[in-house]
Amino acid sequence: MATGTASGGAARTSVEWEQGELVIARHFGAPPARVFELWTRAEHFAAWFGPEGTTLPHCTLDARPGGILHFCHHHANGEDVWVRGVYDEVAAPDRLAFTCWFSDPEGRRVERPGFPAEMRIAATFVDDGGGTLLTIRQAGLVTDQGEVAGWTETLDRLDRLVA
Repeated sequence: MATGTASGGAARTSVEWEQGELVIARHFGAPPARVFELWTRAEHFAAWFGPEGTTLPHCTLDARPGGILHFCHHHANGEDVWVRGVYDEVAAPDRLAFTCWFSDPEGRRVERPGFPAEMRIAATFVDDGGGTLLTIRQAGLVTDQGEVAGWTETLDRLDRLVA
């Protein structure tokens, strides 16, 4: 298991690989209900989700078990990467999980060479007495293809929104 810490301003993001899963943990200075809400409402999610330089010009979330998420990462270089998924678990304000895959703008699955066909992301939101300890587990990765840096930058953006 490789372990490391990536800094994001004053915040710290811990990164580990456990049994084929990327595990990222970070503290946020807001209660779990607030951080959970930022993950489950499209207008909030679109404001922070994705690494620096990306936007989400299309974002649809139906945060309930069986509900769909569908969004477009628009990168600074002009590339659009579409993702669709389904929520497996939504237990406000403690936990959510979804399975996702690359898609086209209509939501149909597409292959993205070199990347897994499907990934599962689970997030837990734990009250740590001074805010929220968010832990993300991403399964389906074979190796780090930029996910560590991407998640770190994404969580930096979330931290700025929470502040």
